[in-house]
Amino acid sequence: MSLAGRRIDPVLILVLLVALAVRVRLGVTREYIHDEINTAIPLSKTISFDPGHLHLPLRGENHPALPAYVVKASSTVFGTSRLGYRAMHILLGLLTIAMIYAMTRQWYGPAPARWAAALMAFNEYYLNVSSRATAHVPNLLFVTCAVYAFSRFLVTERPRYLYLAGASVGVAFYCKESTALLLPVFALTLLVSKHRRWLLKPQIYLACAAYVVVISPDVVWNLRAKPETTVTYNDRPVLQATYATHLRRIGGLGLSPYPSMFYLRPTVKALAVGLTGHELKDETQEYWSVNVGLGVLLLGAVLVTTLRKANPDHWRIFLLVMFWAIFGFFTLIKRGAVTGRLDPVSWIWVETTIVPAVVLTGARLADVSLKWRLLASTAATAALVWACTRLLLVE
Repeated sequence: MSLAGRRIDPVLILVLLVALAVRVRLGVTREYIHDEINTAIPLSKTISFDPGHLHLPLRGENHPALPAYVVKASSTVFGTSRLGYRAMHILLGLLTIAMIYAMTRQWYGPAPARWAAALMAFNEYYLNVSSRATAHVPNLLFVTCAVYAFSRFLVTERPRYLYLAGASVGVAFYCKESTALLLPVFALTLLVSKHRRWLLKPQIYLACAAYVVVISPDVVWNLRAKPETTVTYNDRPVLQATYATHLRRIGGLGLSPYPSMFYLRPTVKALAVGLTGHELKDETQEYWSVNVGLGVLLLGAVLVTTLRKANPDHWRIFLLVMFWAIFGFFTLIKRGAVTGRLDPVSWIWVETTIVPAVVLTGARLADVSLKWRLLASTAATAALVWACTRLLLVE
C-alpha cells in the first residue's frame, strides 16, 4: 500500500479502523458529560457566521473558544445528535494517532511506531476524551503538531519548523492556556542539546513572535476584561475566567499527588487514604485515567529511558524534557484559590505528557530483548484490550 510514493503500514490502517469503530460506538452510546453540555455544545450554538447576526466568540467561560468552533463544524456537517456533535473530535483524534505514528516511525522505525499508535489509540483516557465534544482533542492535536514540527527542526535545523512549532503552540493555546509550557520546554531542549547555538539566533525569537501574534487577540481581550465580564449561553450568564483567574489556581510551591493520578489513579487515591486518613478529592471524576497496568508500563518506560546510559538522540532528549518539565511543574505546585466553576486542581492538567510517554514506551517495547519480548508484548496488549473493554461495557 502506498500514498504519494510512500508505503502505508497496514498495521496502522488496522489500528485506525478499530480505533474509529470503538470511538463511534462510544460517541453514540455515552451520555454527555459536564464539559459537553455546559461549555462546548452550548457555546457552539451561539456561534453565527451570518453577516447580519455575526457572533464569533473568542472565549468561553473558562478557556478560549476554539473547541466550540470544532463542535460547530461537526454539528453543521454531521448533525446535532450525540455522534453529530462528537464526530469531528473522533476524526481529529484519529489524525493525532496517525501523527504519533508518523513521528515515531521517523525516529525509531515501524515497530515502535505501531506500538506508539496503539498506546495512544486504546488507552482509557484518550478513548474517552476523543469520543466526546470537549477541548482535549483539539488541544492534543495541536500539541502533537507542535511536537512534530519541533522534532523536524531537530533533524533538519530549518527555521520554518521552528515557526510552525511556535504557531502550533499558539493555536493550542486557544484550547488550553497551559500549553504555553511548551515554549520553555523547547528552549530547555535546545539548551541541553547540540542545538544550543540556536538560542543566540534571531529565528528562535521569530518563532516566539509567531506564537505571540497568534495569541494576541486573546491577550488583548484579557487586558480589556473586567472582573464582572460574563458570557451568556445555556440560557444563563456566567463569569469568564481570565489569565489572573487561572494563575490563582497556583497556591505556591508544594507537593501535589494529582499528576500521578493520570497514570496511577486508584493507587494514588488508596495511598492518600492510607497515609492521611482522608480521601483525595477528585475534581474530574467524569474523566477516565489510564488503567494501572498501562500507567505502570508508560511510567516505567519513561523512567527506564531516563536512566539509560546510552548516548541519547535529540528526539529522546526532547521527549524526556517535555515529560518531566510538565509533570514536574504540576507536581511541585500546591492547590490555590479559585472562583466560578474552575477546578482548583486536576490530574488532567498533565494530559500532554501522554505524547512523549507513548512514543518512549513504543520504543522500549520494540527494543526489549528477545527473552522478554513476548511477555512485554502480551502484557501491553492485555492492558490495551482491558482499556477498551472497560469503556465499552460501562453504560
